[in-house]
Amino acid sequence: MGEAEIYTVFIAEDEQPARDLLTSYIFQRTELKLAGWSMNGKDALEKLSENSYDLAFVDINLPVLTGVEIIEKLEQRPYFIFTTAYDNYALKAFELGAVDYLLKPFSMERFNTAVDKALQVISSNSSRTKTSGTIGLSVKEDENYYILPYDEIIYLSSNGKYSRIHTKKRIYKTAHTLKETQKKLPADIFYRIHKKYVVNIEYISHVQYLMGGQYAAFLKDKGSSMLTIGRAYIPDLRGKLSF
Repeated sequence: MGEAEIYTVFIAEDEQPARDLLTSYIFQRTELKLAGWSMNGKDALEKLSENSYDLAFVDINLPVLTGVEIIEKLEQRPYFIFTTAYDNYALKAFELGAVDYLLKPFSMERFNTAVDKALQVISSNSSRTKTSGTIGLSVKEDENYYILPYDEIIYLSSNGKYSRIHTKKRIYKTAHTLKETQKKLPADIFYRIHKKYVVNIEYISHVQYLMGGQYAAFLKDKGSSMLTIGRAYIPDLRGKLSF
């Protein structure tokens, strides 16, 4: 039998009792390894940006930067679980793609439930870049939250301060810019091809040369959509698709 996989864990927690409790819980899980910690949001952001962790426990009420601000600023996100003494951040947590939300004080049993859920998600998405911590993109429309599986998202388009998510079933409108929405997506699957478009490369049927150095991407959707490729994005896309 091969060695059991070990998952690196990061803790962002300013209160020592809570940090010690998390640490003791982590040590009781043989597949987890505590690999880093921070006591304030600024330090946590720097460490999470500079190092790769499999799972992060992030307290929402941190000094300097909140846990929410940390996650929003990260370009590459680990799978993460929010911890807090307040329950009014739950919807925001899941909108950002949190694997789970632990309300302090939490028991070892509740901790284990969250970890088991996280490890299942990590295992099922091991071939993808770790950005949102979920199996899909969380989108809020009015009072509803939708989880859109990555493989059903065809492309995203900019609509000023908003963005539209084009899926197999319908188009969703999100109150986030295209740049903000792209940060929540696996970077090895979703590519920016134009200032107005981010495309799931698995849906690109072919790339066609137009004229004057211009290219267009044709998609494998119902309408065989054609999207212009911006000149600045051609080198990266060419490296991925070899055209």
